Amino acid sequence: MRKAALLVAAFCAVHIASARTVWIDTDISIGSPIREVDDAFALVLAFHSPEIRIAGLSTTYGNASLGQTTRVARDLVQKFGQSGGLTVDHVFSGAGSASDLGRRSAASDALAAVLGKETITYVAMGPLTNLATLLRLHPEAAQQIERVICVGGQTQGASLVFGPNQSFHIHDANVFKDPAATEAVLRSNISLTLVPIATGAKLLLNESDFRELERSGPAGNYLSRRSRVWLWFWTHYVGTNGGPIFDALAMMPVTRPDLLSVEKRYARMDQAGNLMVTSRLTNGARPVRYCPGYAPEVKVLVMRRLMARSTRHD
Repeated sequence: MRKAALLVAAFCAVHIASARTVWIDTDISIGSPIREVDDAFALVLAFHSPEIRIAGLSTTYGNASLGQTTRVARDLVQKFGQSGGLTVDHVFSGAGSASDLGRRSAASDALAAVLGKETITYVAMGPLTNLATLLRLHPEAAQQIERVICVGGQTQGASLVFGPNQSFHIHDANVFKDPAATEAVLRSNISLTLVPIATGAKLLLNESDFRELERSGPAGNYLSRRSRVWLWFWTHYVGTNGGPIFDALAMMPVTRPDLLSVEKRYARMDQAGNLMVTSRLTNGARPVRYCPGYAPEVKVLVMRRLMARSTRHD
């Protein structure tokens, strides 16, 4: 028994040592009526993913005001972040609007400090203002960012419409809210992986999934109870077969890339401020990795990890 325990401990130590270090930027807003809740699902998924080590979280405007996103992020970390090795001290307030581009913040200072010590993968689930600010204030830090995973980008001619009558239209929100920041990141030499809304929209949770989450434990119950209005909005107002958890898919490139379909594409900003993705190199475009789909196992994995019990139960 002692030998087996030592083997398990050694395996876990090696696994932890090999975990990829990530920084997550979020505009989390769960708990507000009709506000998007997918950031919270993505964060709980990250807390329960052994493939990564989270160096810190930065908050930004987007789904809600900066004050609200910071408060909700700290609340979620306090409740469930311990399973990912986090405390509220790992949450840093960033940009309050697109006009804060280039303005120093707690988030830019903390991220620069981390990048002074190690390389990271940056997962952006909100507008790219915080990252673009870092690049402006600390351009040398770009060399320490191994890759940026961004929720955004759309192919030519595609429209983000939902529902049986294709009547509900949404923006490519993270790009739309700060196209200047998106362009700054695009101009950098950092490797960029795009997880578009059109792909994330396919990752749906229905009523049955929510009942499973509610019965699973503290984290799943928290997510389910605070997402009921959001689920109603998508299933009854928009008419989809569930609620899309767009941002949760952004965790897959850094945790289980083997479950994603990823292709080399080219991206550029058009004159209207859209991040356009094409299969051929065009003037002003740069290479990116683009996720057009994923394996069915993704939803099974996401549900299993969302339902995992964290170490806190309050």
